[in-house]
Amino acid sequence: MKTIKGLPLEIPRDNNEAKFPYHNIQNETDTSPGTPVVREIYGDLLMNVYALLIETGVVPTETEDGADTQYQILEALKKLANELNDIERVLTLTGTIWSVNMDIDKLPDKYLFTAKATEDYNDAVNYTITGNDTNSYSVTSAGFNAGDIILVILDQAGARIVGITKSQTEDEVFTVFGTPLMFNDSAKMYYEEEGAILTDTPSIDYLQNTIRMEEGDGSLVVYNMMILQGNVLCFCYLPSVQTYKFYQLALTDLTVAALVTISGISIPTGSNNEPYVFTDGTIVYVSNQAGTTINDYDLAGLTYDPTLQTLTLSVSRVLANTFLKTTNGVVQGTDLITFIAGSLKKYDLTTGAETDLGTYNSFVGTLFRFNGATYYSNGEVAKKWTV
Repeated sequence: MKTIKGLPLEIPRDNNEAKFPYHNIQNETDTSPGTPVVREIYGDLLMNVYALLIETGVVPTETEDGADTQYQILEALKKLANELNDIERVLTLTGTIWSVNMDIDKLPDKYLFTAKATEDYNDAVNYTITGNDTNSYSVTSAGFNAGDIILVILDQAGARIVGITKSQTEDEVFTVFGTPLMFNDSAKMYYEEEGAILTDTPSIDYLQNTIRMEEGDGSLVVYNMMILQGNVLCFCYLPSVQTYKFYQLALTDLTVAALVTISGISIPTGSNNEPYVFTDGTIVYVSNQAGTTINDYDLAGLTYDPTLQTLTLSVSRVLANTFLKTTNGVVQGTDLITFIAGSLKKYDLTTGAETDLGTYNSFVGTLFRFNGATYYSNGEVAKKWTV
């Protein structure tokens, strides 16, 4: 945009830069010439006004604006979209920093905008949020998942992020039908009981029988069920041949079971080191290095692809040799949390280090992951835990 300051010096103007950084129009007097009405001065202003009308679909009436006609620039401003918060942004996670592709330093306190999240929120991580400039804010949230539409409030006291795609994770959920699945990334509560999967609807599907029919082995036992990426992933033991297999069933059709192929490592047949499984929703960790060793603390990390129906070895982790495998454990971020006989412990899945989180002898219950959060249950009510 042209400014009066940028015009040739011979053009009369008020050049008091302390007051007018880009100079101002000077009125004509008997002793001083005035700033001329020329295209160089007024052209950009008119063109921007016309562009505003075109952008908002306001057609000039060719009548003078006034109280008895209309105010078409005001009408256009009321219709003008705001590119900062009237469009959906993308909130990207790098390490522990959420970033958005816009400048935020000059935005007012408690400014808000909508965005789509690229990753799951982990309530055990201390996040910050920043833009293209220098300011950053600490982040608090009740939780959201990758792909969720979220509302971001840039509060100077700490940014707040509210998920608006899915129902927010509650501090307490009711688990009246029994034992919740060890991992469930859906918003619907599921339970497992003797190879069957149940919901509050109520509904029940006998997955173990379906898998037995597919495998052709009536002795097969479903040890664990996990809901991730729209499927029920079942960890099964075949006592007739002493081996373990994974089957998946789509939540949209629980009558069809498909074998999940494992690559990069082979679960032994004919011997049994009793491996246990844990998952973060993407990687399935199998203790005893997928049953190939007697060491419980050796974990094989298998990346799950429900489309290809595969589990592929992607990482191997060695935890502290004091690790005790249990079905009462959850993966939270980069940690494996276990709860055995009141002893709450955390194992770093990167370093393997063990952290003692205390002993709760009066707590007899189970841990599970539901809808992006960790819960503890000892009956019909589960309480959200931040471990």
